[in-house]
Amino acid sequence: MSPVDETGHGTHVSGIAAGTPVNDANLLGQARGTATGMAPRAHIASYKTCSPSSCKDSNSIKGFDQAIIDGVDLVQISLGKPQGEFHSNGVVIGSYAALSHGILTVNSAGNDGPTKSILDNDVPWILHVGAANIDRSVTAVLKLGNGMEFLGMSAYQPDPSNVANLPLAYPGLKGDQDKLHCKEGSLDDEDLAGKIVICRQGLISGIWKAKIVKKAGGAGMILLNTPSEGFTLPAVPYDIPAVLVSYNDAEKILDYFSIDKNPTGTISFRGTEYEFRPSPTVASLSSRGPSLRNGGILKPDVIAPGVNILSAYNVQVGPDNTTTNRRVYAKKRWFVMNTGTSMAAPHVSGVAALLKKAHPDWSPASIKSAVMTTAKTLDRDGGPITDDASDSRKPADVFAIGAGHIDPSAANDPGLVYNASAEDYIPYLCGLKGYTSKEVKIIVNRPLNCKEKQAAEELNYPAIQVHLGATGAAMKTVKRTVTNVGEATSTYTATVVEPSGVKVEVKPKTLQFKSIGEEQSFVVELSLTAKKPSEKDKVMEGRLKWVSGKREVSSPIAVVT
Repeated sequence: MSPVDETGHGTHVSGIAAGTPVNDANLLGQARGTATGMAPRAHIASYKTCSPSSCKDSNSIKGFDQAIIDGVDLVQISLGKPQGEFHSNGVVIGSYAALSHGILTVNSAGNDGPTKSILDNDVPWILHVGAANIDRSVTAVLKLGNGMEFLGMSAYQPDPSNVANLPLAYPGLKGDQDKLHCKEGSLDDEDLAGKIVICRQGLISGIWKAKIVKKAGGAGMILLNTPSEGFTLPAVPYDIPAVLVSYNDAEKILDYFSIDKNPTGTISFRGTEYEFRPSPTVASLSSRGPSLRNGGILKPDVIAPGVNILSAYNVQVGPDNTTTNRRVYAKKRWFVMNTGTSMAAPHVSGVAALLKKAHPDWSPASIKSAVMTTAKTLDRDGGPITDDASDSRKPADVFAIGAGHIDPSAANDPGLVYNASAEDYIPYLCGLKGYTSKEVKIIVNRPLNCKEKQAAEELNYPAIQVHLGATGAAMKTVKRTVTNVGEATSTYTATVVEPSGVKVEVKPKTLQFKSIGEEQSFVVELSLTAKKPSEKDKVMEGRLKWVSGKREVSSPIAVVT
């Protein structure tokens, strides 16, 4: 297998994690500025475990093994195997081996959102990252003949656009799925010359839709998000003037098309804009919990920037510079904006690398805890972080946002951490449904006997998820232990935001520390307050915070009935 990065994915991810600063980085003139990785002075060791067509588990394990031999401090991996059993998953097996050598693995959660419960590699020792939208917009504007305007995205912004007051065409009006999605050959019998063509997202990439529209004579393109894509708008380098719009706006555009006898439109561009609101939001594509395999560990752990992330690429992109007709491996400064949890994970890897440098004695679990317990749940305007997949921008639930959006500066000074060793996960693995010593042995790669079993909620995890009522007991007690990594002498007081219909008691309510590295334990009692049986699969959310002056050590609580 060639070491060359044929797809650009690894190049892009590496640049986000630890790329060297580059001045005047941009994509077709957009998002122009100095691009830098999160930890630009870190050294990158790259291991190619995937071909363009597959990612074999054996290759993943080999990659981890070589990284361990080479003495890396951290593993960043943006690939997944959703719904696979842990004992047949190369990333799970390899990451446990890394953990046994003191190496944290950061992994993307997957791009299967907003469908619930499809997650990649959702074991508790991996720092599992979902994708968030950011406050930068590469703005394209669609103005309809009736005066209505819609803001969308496009990385290709010709000046002038020459797409003004042109007739609209909607090949998929009668429901033909190929025409609806502007697939190859589907537009050959359409009269699209000089028109703005309406296409639906899906089946093929927006870049290829634009090429097909251009080939059919179209002058521009309106790309419509589906309901599941909602408000997440990737900025793509199309071949023609185009605009991608949200699902809500798509419905209004189609209403206009169906009513107006001579529908027209104008596509114009406003370049790169900042302070876009709301921000951050959960990207609609970001995979969500609850996990169906890990026994009840809250996933994803956190979210991080993952939409329209500018980073290095292996080829030049844009009009007449596609990855199929221009594959040049030379020292060129090529950049692209990509979207996905693959882009979110290296943001967290970079933060984790900085934490490892600042706190070399911290364990992988401690670094993970610091990132989780300092994460933010409010957006830049002080409101709850919302979900792009919601047509009314509802607050993101705990299975979309995890502990919250990363806050790198706060993670460097968490005050307390929830620690765990590789050995601590063995009773948990033995307690998973359907797992025996045979399966666990494969994961940990050594002989063992599953004499001790532990429920997922008993792990010393920086989040709490329990099943009560219809799927569990009426009351649960969980124990946690925290380690002081702040001031030697400090006092923390518990404050609780109780989930609706759940009483939460923390004992003791105060933790007093006299030295750095000192451990203190506490228990959390959770019980349903309603007298009548609760409905199955209902989720109630809350929060446990240990507060000491400026510090808040915050953990999400999820109660599933």
